[in-house]
Amino acid sequence: MPDTHGVVRAGLSGITRSVVLLTGLAMLAQVGCSQYPRETGYADQCKTQLQFFAPPGAVVSVKGCPPRSHQVATYGAFGNRLEQSPEEFAVFNLSPGRYEFKYVAAEGLPGASVYGELNIEYANSQIARIFQRRAFIPVALPSEYYKQVEVAGNETFPYRGEVYRTAIDELDLHRLQQGDVVEKVFFVADLERVARIRDNTLRDLKVIERKMEYAEARFRNAYMDFRVDVHDPGANFWGTDKRFIEWEKRRQELSLEYQKAQDRLKRVQAVLKGDHVLIRKGMLVLATEEVVASHRDVVKAAEELGEVLLVMRIGGRHMDWSDPSRELAANP
Repeated sequence: MPDTHGVVRAGLSGITRSVVLLTGLAMLAQVGCSQYPRETGYADQCKTQLQFFAPPGAVVSVKGCPPRSHQVATYGAFGNRLEQSPEEFAVFNLSPGRYEFKYVAAEGLPGASVYGELNIEYANSQIARIFQRRAFIPVALPSEYYKQVEVAGNETFPYRGEVYRTAIDELDLHRLQQGDVVEKVFFVADLERVARIRDNTLRDLKVIERKMEYAEARFRNAYMDFRVDVHDPGANFWGTDKRFIEWEKRRQELSLEYQKAQDRLKRVQAVLKGDHVLIRKGMLVLATEEVVASHRDVVKAAEELGEVLLVMRIGGRHMDWSDPSRELAANP
């Protein structure tokens, strides 16, 4: 008779080994995806480094495997953002892709969890790759912390005017409380391209001015002729008595074109104004109303001036995935 006991024992032994192997893999997976390990990837220059520097005390978590969480340290108000000793700040090193994130314990949002997403873009141009390898993106989150910051002039990295630095974040916080979405876009401005846009815009403004003078003269002549031609059946038939209306339309079109060119010139000049290192080609910029036209796609508008590295969108939608006990500790 065949040794069935040996077969059974061999089968049980194989099953036992499989169970142990699966258990071990599960334990390794739990260890590998444990909550809040030490941040890694500092030396990986293919990743984009984000440094959250405001508001102080907030806990920022980024969803991933493993999820990571850091507390924003106390920095000087919009001053030195370099790593201090010990080097343990809210720094995340992220490969290109989309990540969910959240922050808690922000001033003005007591006990609230604010969720958002981070779109890390690929660095394609030379200047964008340089910034990805050697620099970090400083990120300030909406809060009431800005009300306490002493106004000491414009920022230069990323460039934001004094007014926009303080006002836009208070407005963002109000929008979040009302259930809206806040979008912030960081891009590396191609300063050579921006300067070229400035020069072309200056040229266009002069040309539009001459066109406006011509349209104004034609309108005046047509308006004077209209008072005579309006009683002329021939002029009525050929429509020459209505030419002043077409020239009025042209005057208004040129006026709007001139205003748009002036606004474009102000935006590119704002970017160039923030450049205090005149021997470089690129500069990290945060897209605001000062550098992007209103009601435009912010990403597309930023891409006209350079290359987008980070798109951050913040909203109030609930997406519970981090450690509640950590959040409770941050909100005593």
